[in-house]
Amino acid sequence: MKWKDVVAFFWKIANSRNSTAEIAWGAAIGTFISVFPTFGFGTPIVLVLSRLLKFNLAIAVAASVISNPFTSPFFMYLNYKVGALILNNPIAFDIDNWKENLADTGLSILIGSFLVSGFMALLAYYFSKFMVERFRNRKKT
Repeated sequence: MKWKDVVAFFWKIANSRNSTAEIAWGAAIGTFISVFPTFGFGTPIVLVLSRLLKFNLAIAVAASVISNPFTSPFFMYLNYKVGALILNNPIAFDIDNWKENLADTGLSILIGSFLVSGFMALLAYYFSKFMVERFRNRKKT
């Protein structure tokens, strides 16, 4: 996908009839699901959540695919490091230590995932809300 196609997609979202909050919630939910280790189930989770919550589905699905084979290892490592810092759990990040300390490592990743995903979702919410409001205000004048 070309950069101009991505920009056109986001302009289309900004022009939609959804409120800025619905668009921002879509970006936040999609980003949370993307950064949280869902192991390929991000988009189906977003589709299920769309039945329960009111948000812009297109932006949520787009944001949920941020996680890919290139970004997942970075987020997994970051999630682990944040969780290990919070839990004061200094296990080395390698496969041998994971096998021996699976419960501690898994807990570190889980705690870190909630914190990192939550932080990224907050950023996505406020950034997308700001950008949509700015675009809509600019369009009025």
